[in-house]
Amino acid sequence: MNRPDTLVCLSGGLDSIVLVECMRAAGRYGGAVHFVYSHPAQSHERRAVIAVRRRLHLAGEVAPIVDVDIPLRARQLASGVGTVGARVVPARNLAMMAIAANLAASMGLGRVAIGATVADSDGYEDCRPPYLQAVSDLTEPFGVQVVAPLASMSRERVRAAAVWFGIPPGEPWSCYQPDAGRPCGECDSCRQ
Repeated sequence: MNRPDTLVCLSGGLDSIVLVECMRAAGRYGGAVHFVYSHPAQSHERRAVIAVRRRLHLAGEVAPIVDVDIPLRARQLASGVGTVGARVVPARNLAMMAIAANLAASMGLGRVAIGATVADSDGYEDCRPPYLQAVSDLTEPFGVQVVAPLASMSRERVRAAAVWFGIPPGEPWSCYQPDAGRPCGECDSCRQ
């Protein structure tokens, strides 16, 4: 059995919640970090993370979920309700992974896991394996490796994993541009 060595970047979306469960099943879950910054889905993501925190607590999980405020500028996420396409926030994942690596090292954890999937590779440069490897190369001197355990998984496989792990269907929030409190249905996250 593995030992808890992984800090998961937890957005509250389906991919990151499945990643938490994958790390728990593998015995590697050492906690999670949720980044709080101003964007259209922030309150929805926050509710999803609170639901995860509650569910894990009821399951007896003691590893923490840490909230970190980060001063990102996310105008790109507010490109309009119903707008098709990627919502790229420049250097968002780079900033988050650097802070997560710092947090992981301070917690004695050697890995930071991000929930990037095959579908993310199309529109998001910072979710592609070469980019993630470059970030990992930068954090390794500090004893922290950046990994993307879901990188080869399709959206269908992620959904199937969510069902297998028993993740409640209403728990994740994956839309970038809520429309009157509901997923817009058009952003990349909704369409995947």
